[in-house]
Amino acid sequence: MSYSRLKRYALTFGLAAWTATAAAQEPAPPSPAARAARPRPGGGTPVPNNPHGVKRQGPQIFPAPELPAGEIEVRLNSKKLEGIENQEVILVDSKQSIERGNVDSQLVGRTDERGVVRFSGQATETDHVYDVQVSMNGARYSTGQFQFRKQDAGLRVVLPVFEASNTLDGMLVLTRSLIVMVPQDDLFVVDVLLRVENYGEVAWLPENVAFQLPDGFKALTVKDPKADARFEPNGDEGVKLAGTLTPGQHDLMFRYHLPTDGKSEKTFRYPTSLNTGMVRVILESSPTMKLEVPGFPDAEESRNNEGQRRLMTGRDFVSDKVHAPEDIEVKITGIPTPPPGKMVAVGLAAALALGGLAQTLGRRRSSVSLRSDLSKEDRERAGELLLEELISLEQAFAQGAIGRKTHEQAKRQLLEAYARLRATDAEPATA
Repeated sequence: MSYSRLKRYALTFGLAAWTATAAAQEPAPPSPAARAARPRPGGGTPVPNNPHGVKRQGPQIFPAPELPAGEIEVRLNSKKLEGIENQEVILVDSKQSIERGNVDSQLVGRTDERGVVRFSGQATETDHVYDVQVSMNGARYSTGQFQFRKQDAGLRVVLPVFEASNTLDGMLVLTRSLIVMVPQDDLFVVDVLLRVENYGEVAWLPENVAFQLPDGFKALTVKDPKADARFEPNGDEGVKLAGTLTPGQHDLMFRYHLPTDGKSEKTFRYPTSLNTGMVRVILESSPTMKLEVPGFPDAEESRNNEGQRRLMTGRDFVSDKVHAPEDIEVKITGIPTPPPGKMVAVGLAAALALGGLAQTLGRRRSSVSLRSDLSKEDRERAGELLLEELISLEQAFAQGAIGRKTHEQAKRQLLEAYARLRATDAEPATA
């Protein structure tokens, strides 16, 4: 599953539905008289009515006709002007080339008393991509990549910067999680999206915020490992939050593989931390699979665009007005496993294939031994078993119970074994 598909899941099954719920629960605006009579709010911690009101204005990049062509003006935007003077600003120029590869170069400037610095004479061609980076008080702020839109004008970049803290004292941070599991052969591909919403005015620098992943996880990858806010691998245990989480909304993603170990049931736990407001779990499943998450509603069944069966459950802890548990348990049952008959057939297929290989290499003694070990009745029964397994294999693949890789490997072995068996029948008996 691609990360873009994971975000579509988030919009379709998590965030859009929650936005509608929050809007329905929001009270009607009070009358002017009621507003006048209402007491002034105290200094307590703010509680957001709309969970998506945290969307903040990020970096702005727009053409500036008053600037000379090829000039990039960077303005640091902060509520405290005394903190933006003489700050180091890095302009990264990445020249894109298919033949030679990308070549990066950097220019360094310092802001004036207004928090402004200019970089003149930059290339305006479309094969040049730029990024502005600023580090202040342990926090890092960047624009992301951008290009010149007009070759006859400059560009103005407005980059918000904030106070920063490595603690959550006085801050309000809410998180939501989406977990999507896709079966592939003998493992699950698990995609996790963590949305972090910072409702304060201070950038948060997380320290020692780790997410322990299930025992036996493999192939961990994180999206945008160089982003300002990101996940990083945390040794052999899992991932950890890192970077700078500015006021606003941040979508962080990672993926790992979870082997099934050939068992029909798999249970693992997902840690919930950082004021978890919502968790949704989605399983793209075969017809035999079931999804259970204790404390969550029963999983609902639906179909994706390809018609594949999908199970989904979730819980909104904010609406339920309860704290999320320290972790949630995810239990998957009915995982397809190779039946005993198939293992016998695959073993026979391997033996016959090895016999064919031995004959090809001139080892006639092995093939003669193989033929003498199997009577005519045994060979007929073996042929019937191989054909039955071929039919079962195709049915299992059509139903989505096994993956393409398993299907191709098993089919090749069965066909080779069947061809070798028929070739053995055609050989003349030897004394």
